[in-house]
Amino acid sequence: MKLTPRKLIRQLTADTSALAMREGRRVGQPGHEKAVRYLTQRLAELKLAPWKGDRFALTYELPHPITKQVQEFTNLIAVIPGKDRSLPPILLGAHYDSVIDAPCADDNATSVALNLAIAEEFARGELERDLIIALFDAEEPPHFFSQTMGSLRFYNDHCQGIQFAGVIVSDLIGHDLKLADLGVDIPGVDLLMPQVGKIVFVLGAESDAVFPEIVEEAAAETRGIKVFPTLSRYIGAPSDHMPFERGGQPTLFLSCAQGRYYHHEKDDLAWINFKKLACITEFTAACIRKIDERPGGETTEVPDTVDFEVRMIRQVVGPVLPLLMKRYGVEMPTTRKEMDALIGLLV
Repeated sequence: MKLTPRKLIRQLTADTSALAMREGRRVGQPGHEKAVRYLTQRLAELKLAPWKGDRFALTYELPHPITKQVQEFTNLIAVIPGKDRSLPPILLGAHYDSVIDAPCADDNATSVALNLAIAEEFARGELERDLIIALFDAEEPPHFFSQTMGSLRFYNDHCQGIQFAGVIVSDLIGHDLKLADLGVDIPGVDLLMPQVGKIVFVLGAESDAVFPEIVEEAAAETRGIKVFPTLSRYIGAPSDHMPFERGGQPTLFLSCAQGRYYHHEKDDLAWINFKKLACITEFTAACIRKIDERPGGETTEVPDTVDFEVRMIRQVVGPVLPLLMKRYGVEMPTTRKEMDALIGLLV
């Protein structure tokens, strides 16, 4: 990263703090309008170009899923032009709305802050291809998976005919993971594996043949986090990567999963580990550089990622792994069926 770690943390903290307002950013509420103004200003400060037309805002009007009253929604889409604009672009996305009238710092102000930091990193146009910065509206219920969902509207209305070199979406990336919060039924697991707090899950490496190698290389270059790859089908599509994934685009989704303050008024700045967030930002930047060099979407091959997953899991869990395997009487998986069984056992 061009920003020093200290400056990166400072910038991530500033953007997250500005968005994590006490009144929240719920669609249709005053905090939402404040967020739109702040993000529009930040995109302009970074000297990004609107992706379409002369405005960052791509607005759309649709009936509210519950009240059926017509409401306006706003996706904010910017682009950093690449050296060769004919090449398939990379998209980095995150939603900015909140689920309740509360700070919702990790859902999803931290991911938006990461997007802005990445935009600053590549703002001078060093990439070969375009980098699209997409800040989506209306991800939270009651819009989730409805026709008003911002990422769905963006993909369906504006991306038909576009083959992306890679899509990276993030959500819930600022807190320290605790496996007990996820319902992992292993007594004392968080004490046995203190490194668990550093985990960031990466879904979708199986969506393109180049992704396993890219994720593994980027993880090896990034200190301070533990990258845990897993299949999208183990988790589902819980955020804005859903339209891209279902559209057959090469898509990675980054998350630290739902924690104890998910959709809670205590999802505030006190819960955020900005040092970890900075490391995830560095990992994301590394992935973007590698996708720029080795774009996805150039083959329909679906890779078997079992060996890749096993290597990465060994690095995450460390020397405790054999003890856990012995405790539950299972072997390290060598096939997808065995991996299915292991994931089913843990969760």
